Amino acid sequence: MPSLEHAWILVMAGGSGTRFWPLSRASRPKQMLPLAGGPPLLRRTVDRARPLVPPSRTLVFTAAGLAPAVRRMLPEIPPGNVLGEPVGRNTAPCVGVAAGLARARDPRAVMAVLPADHVISDERAFRADLSRALRLAAREPWLVTLGVRPTGPATGYGYIETGPPLPVDRRARRVRRFIEKPSLARARRFLAARRFLWNAGIFAWGAETILGAIRACHPTLGRRLDALDRARWAPAAIARAYPAFPSISIDYAVLEKAPQVAVLPVRFEWDDVGTWDAIPAHHPADRCGNVCVGDAVAEDARENLLVAEKGGLVAALGVKGLVVVHTPDATLVCPRGRTQEIRKIVETLRSRGDACRL
Repeated sequence: MPSLEHAWILVMAGGSGTRFWPLSRASRPKQMLPLAGGPPLLRRTVDRARPLVPPSRTLVFTAAGLAPAVRRMLPEIPPGNVLGEPVGRNTAPCVGVAAGLARARDPRAVMAVLPADHVISDERAFRADLSRALRLAAREPWLVTLGVRPTGPATGYGYIETGPPLPVDRRARRVRRFIEKPSLARARRFLAARRFLWNAGIFAWGAETILGAIRACHPTLGRRLDALDRARWAPAAIARAYPAFPSISIDYAVLEKAPQVAVLPVRFEWDDVGTWDAIPAHHPADRCGNVCVGDAVAEDARENLLVAEKGGLVAALGVKGLVVVHTPDATLVCPRGRTQEIRKIVETLRSRGDACRL
């Protein structure tokens, strides 16, 4: 079994989290918030992986404006390991630059890629599965993704159709194809077929393997990364190059095209905490199904989510199935089940120039 002495972690922490408005803002996005109770999601992500990989081999990519706050939140990570992207360019450039930085320090580097805003309660099972994926990627030139067994016909996740098991690891399977978020009818067929997994967006691969796959599958990005390699991955060179990178996900750029892509079905429960509707599952409810976070009171009310920031009180009387989120300068009220539409409010605020509330 290969050891993890060459393992690196990339934490992607650049999302804006508009679906959690008004609590999340441009200066305090979803990953910086304690949405599931306890520490902020980013802090929990880094702590979850630390027993496998030390801070010196942990890279965090975030927006340039958030980099100082991220460094304060993660003081154990060397400041140079927190990179602020001058512009957002989706995940493929982020992965490519991180792989180049890791390989420059260790030619045998193998890297796990973790989103910063997921909730995983069974951390021991998570580390066991991630360790297995890293060891597979260290042994063989596979691009490994972690897949979650569906618990229902979800339409908000991408799916992976699994193929035959790999000879080198019978639990891992070759990926037949990636499927975008399906209709409800199609999701029900996937669930019944029992060969489809949710795409968790968690990956493991050798640094050289993913760089080679980028060159083969997206030559434009590959050439720009090769130019950075010639510049020895200098921070100033990365900052200059970033605006010219194509904006594309690693899924579209590489994984849907590469020949050696595998999926490891995981043994832990996973939640990408995509909207306010996901929050009640991570907090205790009263006997009427109300979840109160912060200074909130529910009377003769059922199945509400009430969230109050410090300094404010939320009180609900005689209502059912609402999400109410109060902050000092904004209050959201909407039915549960429609929180995925909050982006419309953010777009309206942006169109009217209300930047102070974004």
